[in-house]
Amino acid sequence: MPLPASPRSRTRVRVASATASGVLALAALTGCSDSAQDSRPHSTASSATSSELALPTPRSAPAPAASLSPAATPGEVRISDGPFTDRVRITKLTLAKGPAAVTGHLVVTSDVSDLIALELRAAYYDAQGRLLGTGTFEHTEEGHAHGEHSGPQAENGGIDFTIPAKGLHGTPAAAVLSIPVLVNE
Repeated sequence: MPLPASPRSRTRVRVASATASGVLALAALTGCSDSAQDSRPHSTASSATSSELALPTPRSAPAPAASLSPAATPGEVRISDGPFTDRVRITKLTLAKGPAAVTGHLVVTSDVSDLIALELRAAYYDAQGRLLGTGTFEHTEEGHAHGEHSGPQAENGGIDFTIPAKGLHGTPAAAVLSIPVLVNE
């Protein structure tokens, strides 16, 4: 017949049970996993307020290809397939000669939420398909969500854009357009 537990041993059992419950709750809240496949980094900070949390750094767009393959026809502007190309419609693409620039018209088609930020990049190539330089177009519609924006809206009638070439090392014969940033509300 087992002996009755002393008050001291009952306290130890309660503390051990409470500690184990706390550890399990903490593991569930922080998403800990014993799986070898889980490669997410875990924070070692004990606690932080929302103002102390660091936001992840934005991913930068990949560098343009050093050469264009297959070769482009003179004046061609290609749209690089990327994570946002299915969310927009781009029309009237043109490679302007002097000064060199890619122009066109963009409409956000994926949803009706307000556009917050858009970045378009153009890579300029010579007739042999060698990279000559790049250019960037940035558009924001801050204030639009509060009815303050009065200019063109990318999610309604669309916007016209011009991506001027910067630092070219020759005369461009073709260009490739990419969309590294598209943020909707």
